[in-house]
Amino acid sequence: MHQLFRLVLGQKDLSRAGDLFSLDDSEIEDSLTEALEQIKIISSSSDYQTNNNDQAVVEICITRITTAIRETESIEKHAKALVGLWDSCLEHNLRPSGKDEDTPHAKIASDIMSCILQNYNRLPVMVLAIPIAVKFLHRGNKELCRNMSNYLSLAAITNADLLADHTEVIVKSILQGNAMLLRVLPAVYEKQPQPINRHLIELLALMSQLEQPEQSHLLQLLHVAAKRKQLEVVQKCIPFLIRNLKSSTHHDIILNILLEIAGYEPVALSSFLPMLKEIGERFPYLIGQMARIYGAIGHVDELQLCSRRSSVSRELVLRDYPSRNPIAIMSISSWTQHGVLSG
Repeated sequence: MHQLFRLVLGQKDLSRAGDLFSLDDSEIEDSLTEALEQIKIISSSSDYQTNNNDQAVVEICITRITTAIRETESIEKHAKALVGLWDSCLEHNLRPSGKDEDTPHAKIASDIMSCILQNYNRLPVMVLAIPIAVKFLHRGNKELCRNMSNYLSLAAITNADLLADHTEVIVKSILQGNAMLLRVLPAVYEKQPQPINRHLIELLALMSQLEQPEQSHLLQLLHVAAKRKQLEVVQKCIPFLIRNLKSSTHHDIILNILLEIAGYEPVALSSFLPMLKEIGERFPYLIGQMARIYGAIGHVDELQLCSRRSSVSRELVLRDYPSRNPIAIMSISSWTQHGVLSG
């Protein structure tokens, strides 16, 4: 370890800690792992939470270390020691005091977090970091949890497989009010659908409490789920989708989900035709997309009628279907236009 690090950390010499910034990054880079291990020993001592001098020394040293890691791009070399110090923070109290001041170990965790998780595109770093990161979601520190959620959302872009192993923890965090993590669920659903499916009704119940971007992420999740063609999930989400279609600012994505369902399970939408008709009358600009849903359902009914009445001509089917299903009156022209009932 560099002589100055040895002096500052060995003697906890606050008066010399600032001198670390006078050294070139390359001069201290080889010492960073050993310095991190020494900081872990200091911060784990029984009197650390009440020792202001030690806390100040640790804070300055961590700032110097993380700066050097960024400047020398040596995160992979020092990731094990950095994540080890981060993990050690979980052994201590992280809840803010009554004055909303972070505890000493919450400050360490926060200072280290960005240095680690900004490297979400480096797989070896994320393999070490993600199992530790998700543990911070349930440690009672809202600010730490919020920042962690931001980084985990970025990590989900390239590390969905790693996050999928922690889907249950992520879902529980969302249900406890951490709606920011909804952004993660579409990415992990393909790998771990069951934990999400188990809590789907609870997740849908959050819709009215969410901001518009968070609502979009929840709907994106449903779109991913609909593409998996699981009837149980489809049956849970259709009433929710129809309800939100009535007053939603997310008409496009909701209709796309319904179209996805209509493509392989049109019968599941049959009982909702009167509601769709009402919505179509209220929002005429949606009728083009709705016609495709009507067409899928109508095509199934037409085939069923033809099967039962094989001797009945196509003209009779067209004449008979509207009398059985009033919604078809407004949709037959659209069906024909989209080729559903072409000869």
